[in-house]
Amino acid sequence: MMKRLAALLLILIVLPRASFAAKQENDLIRVLITRFGTISELSINFSGAYTCGDISFQRGMTVIIAPGRAKGRLQLRCGGFSLDQKGPLKFVRHQAEGENGLRLQNGLNLYTGDLSVSNENGQLRLILTLPVEEYLLGVLPWEMSSGFPLEALKAQAVAARTYALTKRSSGPDYDVVDNTNDQVYAGISESSSVIREAVRSTEGICVYYKGKLVTCYYTASNGGRIETIEGAWGNSDEPTGYIRAKDDPYDFRNDESVVRRAAVPKQWKDDELPQLYSLLCTAAGKALKKLGYSDAPEDIRLRGIAGVRLEDPEASVPKEAVFDLLLDGVRLNDPSEEEISFITNEAVKAEKDSAATDKRLVSLSNQVSVSLPVFPDLEQALQLSINNRDNELWSVQETKDGFTLEARRFGHGVGLSQRGAQRMAAAYGWDYKQILHFYYNDVTLRRSGLKAVTLPPWTTVEFDATPGPIPTATPRPTLMPVTVKQGSTEVLAVVDGVAKDSSLNLRASPDTGSEIVTRLYYGQTLAVMDASEGWLHVRTDTLEGYVMEKFVTVTKSP
Repeated sequence: MMKRLAALLLILIVLPRASFAAKQENDLIRVLITRFGTISELSINFSGAYTCGDISFQRGMTVIIAPGRAKGRLQLRCGGFSLDQKGPLKFVRHQAEGENGLRLQNGLNLYTGDLSVSNENGQLRLILTLPVEEYLLGVLPWEMSSGFPLEALKAQAVAARTYALTKRSSGPDYDVVDNTNDQVYAGISESSSVIREAVRSTEGICVYYKGKLVTCYYTASNGGRIETIEGAWGNSDEPTGYIRAKDDPYDFRNDESVVRRAAVPKQWKDDELPQLYSLLCTAAGKALKKLGYSDAPEDIRLRGIAGVRLEDPEASVPKEAVFDLLLDGVRLNDPSEEEISFITNEAVKAEKDSAATDKRLVSLSNQVSVSLPVFPDLEQALQLSINNRDNELWSVQETKDGFTLEARRFGHGVGLSQRGAQRMAAAYGWDYKQILHFYYNDVTLRRSGLKAVTLPPWTTVEFDATPGPIPTATPRPTLMPVTVKQGSTEVLAVVDGVAKDSSLNLRASPDTGSEIVTRLYYGQTLAVMDASEGWLHVRTDTLEGYVMEKFVTVTKSP
């Protein structure tokens, strides 16, 4: 082993600078890796056949890369040796039997392809170049659950493939990023057979409109209506006629589509919906002033609501909601305020003053209609936000005791709806072609004609014949036990809102800036002790702390 590392040291000293100006192959996609955040040190475990210049890496070997001492340089460490090398470095994949890729940052997922590492102002920049079909294996399970029907997954594979190919260019040194700015790519996990079948059975198939590839936008849930490209992002230079606004009953009828609801009562109680009450009284003040009443919030009392409606019910995304209010108000220049009391008994005077103050509030005989902006005022007051966009679809239904306001849509709403596709395949037996033709109009489906990638042969026979380190599988972290005592009021929760190769911070206090107690892994069960403003106070049998509620699913009982 020492002899091999010494040879490695000698080779690294004479390593020539790698060239990255080669023309991109037609069947490859370049992915900027961002999922590890700001990287000042990278661990690479070789689970395949790789070289970097004249250096060969055996399966099972691990190297550490960090920014070097000077601008643009990289430091490579292997075992007890360290080299400062001019970058960038490119790790090239060769032909190999079985698993053939890299594991990064001690993760479980396999990144197949060539990896370029450069030093950008003291931080590492990673670009993975790999075949499109392998790229899809690392996209599909993160964009659509492997539990979806096969035909829905096939439709997603075609949309994701077409999207990726339209993003390739000869400009920057990458084509797509690995997050939701393009498509989520997180390497290949222990994918189920249905994911591989969805990619394999649609190999090369893409969506064309008027003979050209089109950007196949897709969304988690459109809320029951497909949004146009112009409606989501304004005017576009690209063709837009293949995506048209229309109702999507399949998404709407899917019980798993994201829906938020809030109840607004007809008869108001003082402690109900305080944020909405404040908004309504402030808006009512302007109308009351015109009618000769005080516009001060303390001079307004909301008795009830006679009606709620969206100002433009035909609009796909409403701008304002109208409330018909039943109010008590205070008339300005009320003669009772000008009366002078000659009573000297302070107790009697205080009693009459109190009674006079109550009498100042009078009930208005007519309703007062006020408008509230849906975004962000009403959405925040009723906690109906789903997106980080102001594009939810709203509706209002009257009930016996009040009004139910409902918000739908998770994502931009453009193109294929994943929840709609799920419903089409599961409930109606639609195949992937029918699904795609519903969401993309006047398109054709055909193979793109991409050629298969041919990896360079593994030529370092002498080196490879020498046994290297015994490869070990990356161990899946052991989950901590949780015991709930009989009669306890605690409920259980499971960490399921993070990727299977990622983790969730358990913090010392309910604040993203507080100390990290430990990292919780996917599938970890927790006992919930308390909840407050998006945080859960949780414990295991050995640790206690706080997690963000959105990353876990709480069960109803232990």
